[in-house]
Amino acid sequence: MTETVVRSDRNAGRRSQTRVILASSAGHFVEWFDFALYGVSAAAIAATFFPPDRGSAALLGTLAIYGVAFLARPLGAVIFGRIGDRLGRRTALCGSVLLMGVATTAVGLLPGWASIGAAAPVLLLVCRLLQGLSAGGETTGAMTFNLEHAPSGRRALWMGFLSSSTMLGLTGATATVVIFQNVAGDSYAASGWRWPFVIGGLLSLVALALRLSVDETPVFTELVKEGATLKRPYSHLFRTYWRTLLVLFCYFGVVGVSTHMFLGYMPSYLGQATGLSGSPSLTILTSITLVSALTAPLFGFLSDRVGRRPMLLFGLLGVVALTVPAYLLISTKSLVAVIAALLILLLSGALLSTGGIAVLEMVPADVRFSAMALPYNVAYAAFAGTAPLVSQLLVDASGNLLAPAFYATGLALLGLPVILRGIPETKGSDLRAGIVKK
Repeated sequence: MTETVVRSDRNAGRRSQTRVILASSAGHFVEWFDFALYGVSAAAIAATFFPPDRGSAALLGTLAIYGVAFLARPLGAVIFGRIGDRLGRRTALCGSVLLMGVATTAVGLLPGWASIGAAAPVLLLVCRLLQGLSAGGETTGAMTFNLEHAPSGRRALWMGFLSSSTMLGLTGATATVVIFQNVAGDSYAASGWRWPFVIGGLLSLVALALRLSVDETPVFTELVKEGATLKRPYSHLFRTYWRTLLVLFCYFGVVGVSTHMFLGYMPSYLGQATGLSGSPSLTILTSITLVSALTAPLFGFLSDRVGRRPMLLFGLLGVVALTVPAYLLISTKSLVAVIAALLILLLSGALLSTGGIAVLEMVPADVRFSAMALPYNVAYAAFAGTAPLVSQLLVDASGNLLAPAFYATGLALLGLPVILRGIPETKGSDLRAGIVKK
């Protein structure tokens, strides 16, 4: 009888862990699916929401709105960070995925320039700002939620599953766009591009239901029982951990530029550098992101064995040393070389992100959500969101297709010493206390 009860409890625990991973990952999938649709649909959006005779100016306007959405992320970080550290991680995550779903559906239903003129890009901007608010709480909130539920020896593995959901969200977005491009044919640019946005909004309801079905994290529940939650987490954060915030800002700045040059700019860049555009380029990018989704848990498993610092170091060195060579490979226009270059860029970023679990483990639980959300989203507003626009402006101004690679490499070189000195090894650290020096 006792053995049966123990086995039943163990199975129940496994089912609970599976639900947690599924809930956090499903919501994360939807957030990135919705957010990525804009980047891979940029050409169709430009043709819909801007005057048809504006050409490259319309694309620049579309990319500018892509970047402006990131300006709302710091405000989203403050709002959802405060909710997450005071009312709970799950509450914040349910709110963020619902807001993203509403905003994404609205993008798919908005009238274009032909119907309402200049009001069209304004309404598009409003929807993107709402998406930015949502994203301000989602990524770091899902990371915090997943980490605080994970068993001690499998934290990085669990984060690997979350990273996979990010890549699968991106893969899902590009694959959905490719399918609708092929099905809709010539009508895709006029109206077919809208359906993926409506689908993304509906998926958010599924993610919301999954998140409502799981419990709050044990770490936050313990804080509530002890009355240890902070009424003003940001006040305490700035007084006590301002040096840590600067380190995290540098880390997320480097990660953000490398990530969003790939996600937000690469579809357009491939068209300029190689002539690959539309379905061919998106098919290649979809395949590459799928590879990253499959390898993310492997990197997480490796990090649980060797630690966070080796992954962080190799990721940083990869971004610094391999970005320019990867762009040179793309410039050859060889399909094999392009695929190799994209794999280099994506896997370097994956290693850097895997090592970044240290930034979660180093901060104490009472300010963890806020401490992650604020520097993450400020850095993303300053660097990640502007990366596609800055990259295109650099190409236009210099006429050099390698200019974006030099930009990413330069930022990584500036951040490298701060990151390596400021982020310690955190494998096996106490999640409640963290290991940051005050």
